[in-house]
Amino acid sequence: MVLCYRSMWKPRGAYVYSLPAACTTSLTYATKLVKGGHVTFEYQYRDPETIFHFIVQNDQCQAAEDENSSRWPEVTEEGKWGSMTVALKTGTNILQWRVIGALSDMVGSQNPILIRKIEITGVAFTSECTKCRNGTYSSGGTAFCAPCEANKYSGRGATQCEACKSDEYAEPGSRICSKRPPCTKYDYYEYQTPCDQNKQTRRTYKWIEPRTCNDKVAGSVSLPASTDLKSCPPCNSGMHPVNASHCEFCPDGHYSDGASACHACPVSTSPEYGLDYQWWTVMPPNASSHCIPMGLGQCSENAGWQPAGDYIQTSFGPSDRNTFLALGLYVEGFRGEPTTSGGKLSVLGQVKFTFEVNCSISCELVFLSDAKGRNNVVQSWMGSVKRQEFVYDIHTNGPVTLSWAFQPLSYDMEEEEGEDPGSKLTTIGLDSVAKIYSIKVTNTLGGGATNCLACPKGISEKGCVPCPDGQYIEQKSTQCVECPPDTVLPSSNSWGKDSCKICGEGLKAIDKRACKSDCQFTDKAGRLYDFTALDGVHYVQGGRLFTSSGTMYYHGFNLTLCNAKNTELPVCINNVTADTQMLNMPTKVFGMVCRSTLIPQSDKAKPLVSTQPASLATHLTKIVNNVSLADMYTAGGFNAEGSELDVHFYYKSDTPTMACPEGRTTVISLRCDPDEKANNSIYLPPKCSDGTCDGCTFHFLWRTQHACPRCQREDYDVIRGECVGGEQLIHYYPPKFCLPLDGEGLKPMKQKCQLLPFVVMVSIPVALGVGLILILMLIYCWSRNKKLEYKYCKLVESAGGRDGELPGVESCGMEEGEEDESVHFSDSKGPKLLQKIRLKISGVKNKDDDNPFVAVRMHEKLPLT
Repeated sequence: MVLCYRSMWKPRGAYVYSLPAACTTSLTYATKLVKGGHVTFEYQYRDPETIFHFIVQNDQCQAAEDENSSRWPEVTEEGKWGSMTVALKTGTNILQWRVIGALSDMVGSQNPILIRKIEITGVAFTSECTKCRNGTYSSGGTAFCAPCEANKYSGRGATQCEACKSDEYAEPGSRICSKRPPCTKYDYYEYQTPCDQNKQTRRTYKWIEPRTCNDKVAGSVSLPASTDLKSCPPCNSGMHPVNASHCEFCPDGHYSDGASACHACPVSTSPEYGLDYQWWTVMPPNASSHCIPMGLGQCSENAGWQPAGDYIQTSFGPSDRNTFLALGLYVEGFRGEPTTSGGKLSVLGQVKFTFEVNCSISCELVFLSDAKGRNNVVQSWMGSVKRQEFVYDIHTNGPVTLSWAFQPLSYDMEEEEGEDPGSKLTTIGLDSVAKIYSIKVTNTLGGGATNCLACPKGISEKGCVPCPDGQYIEQKSTQCVECPPDTVLPSSNSWGKDSCKICGEGLKAIDKRACKSDCQFTDKAGRLYDFTALDGVHYVQGGRLFTSSGTMYYHGFNLTLCNAKNTELPVCINNVTADTQMLNMPTKVFGMVCRSTLIPQSDKAKPLVSTQPASLATHLTKIVNNVSLADMYTAGGFNAEGSELDVHFYYKSDTPTMACPEGRTTVISLRCDPDEKANNSIYLPPKCSDGTCDGCTFHFLWRTQHACPRCQREDYDVIRGECVGGEQLIHYYPPKFCLPLDGEGLKPMKQKCQLLPFVVMVSIPVALGVGLILILMLIYCWSRNKKLEYKYCKLVESAGGRDGELPGVESCGMEEGEEDESVHFSDSKGPKLLQKIRLKISGVKNKDDDNPFVAVRMHEKLPLT
């Protein structure tokens, strides 16, 4: 359920404001013009993440047929008022100011949109002029009423402002003067005096100007006395004292620890520049403090960040309500060139600061950087924070402005109805304070140096001549040494082998300088994927979305797969705000994947409104396959079956947001589809039509035939043709999951063959040999059987003696070595076996057929009894 109680325009004295929230807010005013005129309004619009739209309609709520009827006010600087004028036609005109907060990534943003001084011309003449309201005046003949200055007041219809008495005061735009209350500890501030000629300093106190309290009445506090003089702390590292009163950076080629004078660097060395602020007697030369009121109010003289010796802290006056204090630090630039290594952007410098926050009510400290082209919130802390250190990496070599903003009060605190500005002072939250103890920025172009580094390649006007790409400085020899294979190191004075970074999986080290993809990928199985045809810029449109008031918008994505040709990256534009250079806002955002919010116009002939460009991927980190992303597929509504065969390109954007402090990740999954001939079949998750299901991880599915790998020879199905005339054809058929290889080797091939397979040819002699052996064994067994049969028969025939008695048998067989003298087989003298078979076939009887024995010698057998 969406709560819209914050989504409304609220009056606040001299202006109305709207806080961006989950719903769209509208401020509507209807007027009838008797002749053509115009409307002019002043506004404050500081957060480009919120869309601010002004539209003119007729009495039928139809947009006027004029290119100026729908306008997008430009973003203004902090504390500055912008102005817009739009022509109006005769008749009824409905003016509408809309804040579309649903499109903002900064949910619950505390940057309201303010509107004041709406002036319309062309209305019917009136019989009398409108009287100026309380706190303003007009001497006549003016188009608007001016507010009274501080310590002056006026009633309704005043022609001039009256001065308050000496014991009274009034804030700008007050209708009455108020008695000066007794002074409190919030009416003065503490500051550190600059060092004098004796190198001494003290803490002293001053009243806040303009003063609103009376230190002469009972109950008033007195201004504290200054502290005793004490020795000044040393200058910060890289600086040296000048005239004993302030510190300056050492000249080029010199270094200092801050406690002594600057020294020139030795030969073949160069100073290691940086910013290192640990002592805060005065504001550093490249730092500044600002107080920015949220509306028409003015800041006290001392409101801002005040040096306090060993730290710098925020300081408010009693009238500093709804203001925030900003500390800015300008860095000229960083040494080296931006690139990617190890799947991440290379770090050119670091920002380290130690801070502490003490809050009596709700407060917030915000750290911002414009290193990404515009002022982005890097990190924010709500409420009290114990002393701690924060580290921020810099990936660009251009100028950078770092900012710390502190606001102790919620902007949405209501004033009492009918209350005039300055009628009541409050000290709620004024004792909330933010402190910064130290700020250190490394590898800067300007600043000071605390030491000097050896230069293996010599020095130039810009310092050390860097080692060539792919080389680091060895610690002991201080010479340039080649990095290990498949690692990168852009030209720099990086020390140690650890400076060489390994490229992400699937990426190649290009000239040992950067990790990139050539749009070809070889997986662990050796399969080659060629995505060259997919390289270039592609567009994907997200699903249609609608605000609570029915305004349609959608997100458009421009992406490139690998940018192998190093052409211009995809760009997303902002065509709403014209003058963006002054505001540090990019009109174009580049990235491997970028997104912009598109709002169709009511007039189709007008171009789409493109706003809120954001880079979702600045560099490619790795290319992988054979991994399971089933959970991501299922959460987005994609079919997860076969997802382990997809090839996944991983991209990263290190720009943090409130919802994604680690930046955003984009995954483009390429799925093999041999029937998909188009190169732009890119799909968003069905369940998350805006490309992301959590706001930080974006997923695209790209179906294409180019996601099919090149077939390897062993992947082909081989079919051999019939052997004809000693030759046969061999056919190769590729499977469906890969693309066929190019080349003559995959065409049908002829090869010599034999009528009988080799196995058959070998089997025939083996079978014949086995058969012959079996036949010989059969003959041998048959021969032995015939001998035994004959012996048995002779024993039976030679049996004698009395009837019923068997002869005594000495032995039924022959002893070993004994010859049978009475039996002679015809084998020894008769024909051979083949001869016998031949004789049987011819029908001729052998002379020994009827008498198998040549000679028989009978022996008398003894009776058994």
